[in-house]
Amino acid sequence: MNKNDMIQMKDAITMPPELTNTLLRSCTASQTKRFPYTRYSRLVTALIAAFAIMLTGSTSYAAYNVYQEKNLAVFMEVSLSQAEIDRIGEKLAQIPGIASCRFVSGDDAWKEFQSTYLDDVEGLADAFTENPLKDSFNYRLSVRLNADTQAIRDEISLIEGVRLVQDLSELKQK
Repeated sequence: MNKNDMIQMKDAITMPPELTNTLLRSCTASQTKRFPYTRYSRLVTALIAAFAIMLTGSTSYAAYNVYQEKNLAVFMEVSLSQAEIDRIGEKLAQIPGIASCRFVSGDDAWKEFQSTYLDDVEGLADAFTENPLKDSFNYRLSVRLNADTQAIRDEISLIEGVRLVQDLSELKQK
């Protein structure tokens, strides 16, 4: 709407002269007055939003990786010496695609079993005079998301002294 249209509308409306002059000045005034930080505040808002999206995206990606890693248990022959067990652990840690390698002794396996399955029944764990899982020492491995788990399992089973390679989720289902 231009100035002439506004003047015609003002003349057509009956109102006090001060109000008509104020209305006319307000409507025809230059629209170039702006808040000086508008352009920058929009940029800052966009940067904050981009940072929040990036932060949220990387956090969920990290969580996705944690939940998608495969965890394997590598059981060894009972007759192995500690030096041979350590040698197997070194070989396991060198396999590409292995994120972590941790040794679990027979005593640790028994403690874990007790806390998982026997804590509900009082005195049941005390009925055992010796550790029934003393020969269940193993290595716990985390396999990276981008690694071929089956190929890693096949490679591990070729190591001399390894008797069983099992996914921890398979152990929990049995």
